[in-house]
Amino acid sequence: MLGKRIVLAGGGHAHLYFLARVGELTRRGFDVTLVDRSPYLYYSGMATGVISGAYAPDEHRIDIRRLVEKGGGEFIEGRVTRIRAENREFVLENGQTVPYDAASVCLGSEVPRSIVSKNGAGAVRVKPVVNTLEIRRRLLALGEEHPPRVLVVGGGAAGCEVVANTLALLGQLGLEAKLTIAQRSESLLPNAPRGAQREILRLLQERGAKVLTGTLVTRLGDGVAWTSDDRELPCDLLVMAVGVSPPSVFRDSRLLTDGAGGLRLDRYLRSIGNGRLFGGGDCVSFRGKALPKLGVFAVRQGPVIFRNLQASLTGTPLQEYRPQKHYLYVLNLGDGTGLAVYGRLSWRGRLSWWLKHRIDEKFIREHRL
Repeated sequence: MLGKRIVLAGGGHAHLYFLARVGELTRRGFDVTLVDRSPYLYYSGMATGVISGAYAPDEHRIDIRRLVEKGGGEFIEGRVTRIRAENREFVLENGQTVPYDAASVCLGSEVPRSIVSKNGAGAVRVKPVVNTLEIRRRLLALGEEHPPRVLVVGGGAAGCEVVANTLALLGQLGLEAKLTIAQRSESLLPNAPRGAQREILRLLQERGAKVLTGTLVTRLGDGVAWTSDDRELPCDLLVMAVGVSPPSVFRDSRLLTDGAGGLRLDRYLRSIGNGRLFGGGDCVSFRGKALPKLGVFAVRQGPVIFRNLQASLTGTPLQEYRPQKHYLYVLNLGDGTGLAVYGRLSWRGRLSWWLKHRIDEKFIREHRL
């Protein structure tokens, strides 16, 4: 397969399996290229722990540039703005084109900017996950002046973790909590079992958070946010943790997408109508529907992407991707405990945190050089 070029657009979780095995492919004669805006991937499983200080700022960082270059591949720093599937090439923000024979996209997701006006430019979004370091930095700076008023918009898993770890940091600083979480639906963790919803609500309220459910934030100003019923929510720091969506590049490239803009894939994780373009992670739609935006799905897509990129070039059978029906995820609560959720079951305690910590540390260790 000498001269066949495989290009990965984005070094996200679904591509880590591939990046750890680049050497296998270069030894077989493939050319491998990774394109990403940053030479680092910040592992989402540990990101919110940076806020509370459970993890150091670089403890959840994976050097994806070194991974691909160690295996004999090439790293190109840049942002993909267009995919010309008919020409088999990516177009970068600087105008550079990157041709491919087979490619995969794992471009992640982003917090929608729809409600952020020019006066809301100071809001911090939870995506990219490296922004948790910025949240910690701002909290420390504000805490030197007065107890900061913090508003977190969004009560899903990311929002609840941000709140819990912010409360932990404020406690370490000896500051009274002045934190509000605003959630559009009638409960926190709307996709979790009822037991988990009750537990996270009780925990956050006991630790001093003000929880506003059934509350839609529609406008931002200087030090204030407004809800749909014109309530004012004053804040010194606003964190946007509302539902994430795929980047616009797929729609801009006129590729087949779902309603949210995610690249539509078939059962082989292959773009519909584009036999040499594959994908995984938060930016894709699997067989017409978006999977839960959790790392456990992206990680398990990795081996399928690795196999099918090669199979598309060698003419061998593709492997079908079968998403897991049951999966475990654990929220970091910032106090040495975790909230574990598996199907309809949930439990909170130090054992949950220990299990999460062991899983995350093992994952980082496997992908660090």
